[in-house]
Amino acid sequence: MDYKPAIPVYIQIKEDIINKIRLGIWKENEKIPSEFKLMEEYRVGRGTVREAIKLIIDEGYLYIKKGIGTFVAQKEVGISIEPFVSLTYFIKMRGLIITTKVLEKKELIVDAELSKQTGITENTKCLFVKRLRMLEERPIGLEVFHFSYNQEKYFKDYDFTNAISHYLFEELKVSVTKMNMDFEIVMAEGEEKELLQLEDKSKMIISNRIVNVNSQKEILYHLKFYCSEQLSKIGIDKFL
Repeated sequence: MDYKPAIPVYIQIKEDIINKIRLGIWKENEKIPSEFKLMEEYRVGRGTVREAIKLIIDEGYLYIKKGIGTFVAQKEVGISIEPFVSLTYFIKMRGLIITTKVLEKKELIVDAELSKQTGITENTKCLFVKRLRMLEERPIGLEVFHFSYNQEKYFKDYDFTNAISHYLFEELKVSVTKMNMDFEIVMAEGEEKELLQLEDKSKMIISNRIVNVNSQKEILYHLKFYCSEQLSKIGIDKFL
C-alpha cells in the first residue's frame, strides 16, 4: 500500500479496511486478520493498527468478541456522521487544515416560517451566521446558523471564523440535553451549488441540526449544513 504523506497512516489504513468490507473481501460476521498480520500487511506498528481498528469499530463496521477476535459487523453502515458533528475535528483527524470565511452575520426577528424551520420562538431575536468552510482554498461545506438569543451568553462577541462545536462543548462545557439531526440528498442547485463550486448534475447533502441545552431543553442553535455528496479530497469518496 502506497501511503499519501498528507494524510495520517492510520486513517489510510482505516479507509482501506472499510473498502475491503464494502467490496465483500471481508464478509459479515467473518473474523478479520490478527493485529500481527495487519502490522505485517500494512508495514506499521501495533499502535497504528489499533488506532485504525478503533475508528472502524466506532463507525460500526467491526465488533469485538472478547477473547476471540474482531469481526465484520456489516458491509455498509450508511451515512458517516463525523463531518456533520464537527467538520473541523473530522478534517484535523486527517492531518489537514480547514479555514473559515464568514459570509454574513446579522440579527433577525424570527417569523413564523423561520420558527417552523429552526424551532426558535416566533417574534424573538436570533443571530444569523453564514460561513463557508474551505480546504486549501476550495469550499467543502456551507453552514447556516440561527442562534437563539436566550443563549446569547455563549456567542456574544465570538469570532465565528473559529470552530464552534469545540468552543461550546469542549471549552465552555455546554451540556447538551437533546440533539435532532436529519439528512437529505438533493441535486445541487442555487446559491449553495455556486458557493460550493459544484458541477452540473452533481448531488449535495443537506443536514439540519437542532441543539437543545439545560433542563428546560431550550434551543441553543439551528444549523443547516450543505456539502457535496463526494468528499474524496478528505478521504471519503461518498457518504453513502
